[in-house]
Amino acid sequence: MTKTDDESTSSDMLVNHLLGAKKKHDEDKNVEVEEVEHLDKGTDYLVSFLVGQGIQVSQPKKATKQKPPGLEELKKKFVENLVNEGYVTVNDAGRTVLTENGKKFLDSKTKSADTKVAIAKLKNLQFRNELDRQNKRLANKAKKGLKKKIKGLKKKISRKSKRR
Repeated sequence: MTKTDDESTSSDMLVNHLLGAKKKHDEDKNVEVEEVEHLDKGTDYLVSFLVGQGIQVSQPKKATKQKPPGLEELKKKFVENLVNEGYVTVNDAGRTVLTENGKKFLDSKTKSADTKVAIAKLKNLQFRNELDRQNKRLANKAKKGLKKKIKGLKKKISRKSKRR
């Protein structure tokens, strides 16, 4: 074997060794599992501490690995709730039809939303008017201060001119 072959073989062996060590390290150290174990130890400590203080602790909630419902599932639940409440019915074609009860409910919600919007507009108007008043007060104070400074400067100038 030549010198370059020996170097490439040794470098390949070194790379393989390092990669194998990293892989073994990653397999040995699963961060998720370690974090969960650490949190469980902390939970156990807190529970024992609270029990020692005389506080009753209910059963700890277990984390579930259940995914939150998707958009389609949420839509189906929403429609089911509307049907169960009697706001809509499903016709033969599978379309939803608004009932009288649903119309009343929708009208009441629309009216309440309308009043909330009107109240928000009034509050916004009051706030803007208050800001305008504050700005006018500040502007008037600034003008008065400027006028006093100008009068003071005029007096100084007139005193200096009288001295000469």
